[in-house]
Amino acid sequence: VGPTSGNGPDTTGALEIISAKVQGVSPGFNIRDARGDRYVVKFDPKGFLHMSSAAGVISNRLLHAAGYHVPEDFIFVFSKSKLAVAEGATIRGEDFEDRPLTLDVAFDVLAMTDTLPDGRYLAVTSKFVPGPPKGPFFFDGVREDDPNDWYHHEHRRELRGLYVVSSWINHVDMRWMNTMDAYVPPGYLKHYLIDFAASLGSGTTRPHEPREGTEYNVDLWPSLGRVFTLGFYRVGWEGREWDVIDPTIGWLEAEEFDPAGWKPNWPNRAFQLATDRDGYWGAKLVGSFTDEQIRAAVRAGRLPTARAADTLAKILMVRRDRVVDHWYRKVSPLENFSVVPRSATGTEDAMQSVIVEFEDLGRRMGLWMADEVEYRWRLEHEALRRDWRGRGAAGAGDGKQRIVLGAGDRDPGIRPSNVSPTGADAIAKLEIEVEQLTRGERQPAMTVWLEWDASSRQYRIVGLEH
Repeated sequence: VGPTSGNGPDTTGALEIISAKVQGVSPGFNIRDARGDRYVVKFDPKGFLHMSSAAGVISNRLLHAAGYHVPEDFIFVFSKSKLAVAEGATIRGEDFEDRPLTLDVAFDVLAMTDTLPDGRYLAVTSKFVPGPPKGPFFFDGVREDDPNDWYHHEHRRELRGLYVVSSWINHVDMRWMNTMDAYVPPGYLKHYLIDFAASLGSGTTRPHEPREGTEYNVDLWPSLGRVFTLGFYRVGWEGREWDVIDPTIGWLEAEEFDPAGWKPNWPNRAFQLATDRDGYWGAKLVGSFTDEQIRAAVRAGRLPTARAADTLAKILMVRRDRVVDHWYRKVSPLENFSVVPRSATGTEDAMQSVIVEFEDLGRRMGLWMADEVEYRWRLEHEALRRDWRGRGAAGAGDGKQRIVLGAGDRDPGIRPSNVSPTGADAIAKLEIEVEQLTRGERQPAMTVWLEWDASSRQYRIVGLEH
């Protein structure tokens, strides 16, 4: 179902054309159906029926499931006879003059695409989002007309982390032109991502090519290299042999996909400032998709053959796994911490040790096995003069891991019964890093913040930082 609340335009009556667009990247028109709902209608390029429409709907479903606001997009099939022109509808020509809109204009648009075997037309339709539109939002700065917008967009994690999600679905046109803000009573803006035709293997009017996803449309250093070497300077994608996977899919990398080197067609300030932490945040979104959820999203694209749908789903699974493998190794991907209560450990002494449990997402995703990693840790609590360090072996299975934090032979610090720190003094810092034994590498440490609870006489988790 995804973001949709219905089945698309109502075809029981006429589809009234409100306006039309015959120039530009993707010709189409706006319609009003029998219910009075309005939709944007766009078509696949000749020779590539299903390609951009399927890509648009599939990416729409994946972005919605990842937590982003998107419009209601549908694959839409209709007969030419259903079209009518709304009263007073006009079209703006290249001279910027408005002229009466006629059915001939709509037929000119239809001539730019192919028909289905039964003579009907297939398109992707996007329902107008509710609320008065307020224009696009940008990936840097703030909206001057929105008093609620006070945090610069280039520093928002949901936009920085969108780099990873965009790289997964190869949305090379993720920029301000494909965003929309709409007013929602009683007084705030809802931020939408729109128009996903240039994603997956589709370049909207043609299949993607190897340059896209690797280099900006205008990329300074590669361009200068070509100029000053008279064309002898070449980057990896140049000269690469490639072919369209399927006319309904276009072209999309799988095993060769490089999550760290991916670029959209245009520079995006939020993407440029993304850190490893932002990358890990986005990779957790991508890694949360199961194989069946990916297949369900692909089914929404209504590709014409099971073979094409299976091929595209498998490519998305490979790209998902490569995203996870790259970004999970940039941090120590440990989550869902808890302190094991003393009553569960059979000891009443919180002086000598603290037991913590957590999930190792790298283990859960199959990036490493139990015998391939250890957990190095350091617990610091200044008020209790604790500076405990050690290492713990990974347990069997990919479920909850448990390590014992203890003073060992070192000075254990002040016994909690002798002092009861409060406020900032009650906060302890636990740093844990994953050590790759087989690689001889340590991944950057993550931090767990613990607070000493005087009433229960034990620590509790109050924060995580990767």
